[in-house]
Amino acid sequence: MFDWNDLRYLIATARHGSTLKAAGALGVNQTTVARRIKALEDALGIELFHRRQSGYVVTDEGCAVLDLARATEEAAARLEEKVEARKRALSGKVRITGTELTARLLLAPAISRLRAAFPEIATEIIATDSRLDLGRGEADIALRAGGADERDDIVRRRLPDSVWAIYMARSLAETAGMPENEADIARFPVIAGEGAIAVAGPVALLERRADQARVALRSNSLPGLLAAAEAGLGLAALPAVAVHGSTLLVRCEALGSFPSPFWMCWHESRRNDPLIRSVADFLAAEIAAKQALISGAITKM
Repeated sequence: MFDWNDLRYLIATARHGSTLKAAGALGVNQTTVARRIKALEDALGIELFHRRQSGYVVTDEGCAVLDLARATEEAAARLEEKVEARKRALSGKVRITGTELTARLLLAPAISRLRAAFPEIATEIIATDSRLDLGRGEADIALRAGGADERDDIVRRRLPDSVWAIYMARSLAETAGMPENEADIARFPVIAGEGAIAVAGPVALLERRADQARVALRSNSLPGLLAAAEAGLGLAALPAVAVHGSTLLVRCEALGSFPSPFWMCWHESRRNDPLIRSVADFLAAEIAAKQALISGAITKM
């Protein structure tokens, strides 16, 4: 089976009469054009061009393939025009909610590119740790961790898992060392959760294993946990994406990692809304491209 992309090299070479000029038109080097033409000939089992000093001349068999290639190019151009027309036709406002960290590291960069792709779509980011009610229209799309308790009328789309771990300040690690196992947590100060964040798996683990007399601080927000950890107040459970770019924290590898399901949600009544579906598809692709960041495989973008 041949590579459909190689038809571009066939068309450009036939149009310009040489691989050198075709390379200039396509923005690649001449070797690439010649190699792709040869690969196409090998895949089809025919000779597409006569190679002459004056240039490349299409063979009779090549002419038949060229006609089909041009028809494919025209069909692709029409498809692209329709897609662009659909993008221009989509308009309206979409309100997207997520935590402050999600909004800063995932939503804001994605929406910058969304605006370029769909210029008529206006977006609003609602950064909050509260779970806004999608059924009551408090937001149109939500990015949420966990999600097991979602109502039946909420559409959920799975995103790459958000991976959590236990972190501590480098300064604290230098003076107290690193915890070697879960039981060892009791000898460290701990930053505990408050409210909804307290039930997150690794946050609850720290609470269970901590010496309650050594709970240095409680916070009901991820930025609060992050700031306290960076200040050296104790061990803190954080999603890897929250720690992105921080040079002050180290991961407590001996305590393992905690994958948490990450979802994009919207209300059932908007399931087939082309505006919501287009924005959701775009955001899902952008977030999937950041999987290494979300999982903690990289710490810098």
